[in-house]
This record gives sequence, C-alpha cells and structure tokens, in this order.
Amino acid sequence: MRLKRRGTILLLRWTGIVLLALVLAAFWFREELRDCVVDDTRFAPEIAAAARRNGLDPLLVRSVIFQESRFDPFARGRAGEVGLMQVLPSGAAAEWARVNGKPAPDVTELLNPETNLKIGCWYLARGMRRYAKYRQGAELALARYNAGESRADKWKPAKFDGDVIDRIRIASTKRYVTKIMERYRNYLEEERRQQ
Repeated sequence: MRLKRRGTILLLRWTGIVLLALVLAAFWFREELRDCVVDDTRFAPEIAAAARRNGLDPLLVRSVIFQESRFDPFARGRAGEVGLMQVLPSGAAAEWARVNGKPAPDVTELLNPETNLKIGCWYLARGMRRYAKYRQGAELALARYNAGESRADKWKPAKFDGDVIDRIRIASTKRYVTKIMERYRNYLEEERRQQ
C-alpha cells in the first residue's frame, strides 16, 4: 500500500514537472507559435497593387505587414497606429493628406485595408526614395517607418555603402528592421524556389 502511494506521488510530481515545462515552452516560444497560424497570403492582390503603385516590392510590403499587424486589418498599436500597416493617423496619414491635398482619413477609414495599404505603401516608398543612394536604404526606410525620419537620419552611415543596423540606437527599432529584413529574405528565397 505504501509503495503504491509513493508511486502515485512520484507520478504526480513528474506529471507536474512535464506540464510546467510545456507551459514554460509555450510562453518562451509564444511568438513562433503565433506566427505559425498567420495567413500571410491574405490581401495578396491588394498588397501587390498598392506596392506596385508606389514602386515597392510586394514581398517587402508583406514583410512589413507581417511585423506590424500579422495581417489583421483591425490591429491597433499602443501609440494609436491602426490597420494592416499600423498607420498612425497623426503621422503618416496626416502627412499623406497634406502632401496630396486631401482630407486626413479618420481611424475608421484607416481600418479599410485598401486605404491603409495606399497610405502605408506611400509612406514607406517616401523613405525608400529618401535613402535610395544608400546600400542599405531599405533598412533606413524601415527605421524611418518605425521610429521617424529625424531618428533615421541620425542613423545614416557616413558612407553610402556603410552598415545601418549597428547604427540604430533604439533596440526595438533594431529588432523591427532586422526581423522585417529576415522575413523579406525568406520570402525572396521562397519565391525563387517556386520558380
């Protein structure tokens, strides 16, 4: 009887340890687990159209959207960003309206994928043009998209062929740019394999 009880206690301990390990693993790898269920082909025609209208590679835009919203058109950020490309109403949307002589879209309009893509791609393309002469111009444009133009300008390398990532002083922006560029390279490789 006593031996049976010890066996039961031992089994319960090991079961508890295994369950705790599973919970810790799920917590540790939560982003990877969440990313496995993302449908990154959503809005593909709309993304391709908006990207091409602005001279952008649709795969780069997909990479930005993955990082920004995981393709959730109703996503909202902590600083008020909304939609697929996490457009800030008082930032990119206001600048787009000013430059194009149009009324600034409200939050509801920015939740519309086509409107969000139009403005998000326009804003990203402005950064790409601004830093086009740099070897890592895309990285600078992404840093601008995330942290703003004045900060991105401070991170420009002294020479056009210099590295950008190590110059980024905000850790979250450095991670943001790195993750997008990694995903972009993965998308390019995936597309190459399919051809």
